[in-house]
Amino acid sequence: MIGGEGHLEGSRDNAAAPFDGPLKARKQIGDTAFEEWLYTPEEDWGPAEETEQEALEVEWAEDDLKLRIKTAGYISIPVGFMGLGVLSLFTTSWGAQIPFMWAIINLPLLTLAVMTWRRRELRLGLKHPVKGRKARILAVALVLFSFLSFMLAWVSAMMRG
Repeated sequence: MIGGEGHLEGSRDNAAAPFDGPLKARKQIGDTAFEEWLYTPEEDWGPAEETEQEALEVEWAEDDLKLRIKTAGYISIPVGFMGLGVLSLFTTSWGAQIPFMWAIINLPLLTLAVMTWRRRELRLGLKHPVKGRKARILAVALVLFSFLSFMLAWVSAMMRG
């Protein structure tokens, strides 16, 4: 019986063995291909060593970005109230008020997009920042997706009554 059990365990190992290679390859392709494309700078395709000063500058940049986004969130509330009041003095058109409301609600997102556009670097708490043209494309995509979803929600609400 002991020999039979050993044979049974060996057959289980052999049954799983044909799938080990494709599963490992699929995991490597699925996990790393997009990350390599996203995080690899366009100018330099090799990994760069980060010095202590660069690490400190990165930490300051992250703190600066967090503070700017937090400040934009706090400012958006009073600006929204005052801005809608001033805007209603000039027009009552929904065509003017809807984009204004979207801009006020998304002031932190717009701050992030402007900072990303200027610095050519997008940090979203990821292990590496997205840099260059890719960062700008992602920032524009975030803003466009936000505006499109806001407009679709508004149109949907207007159609319901």
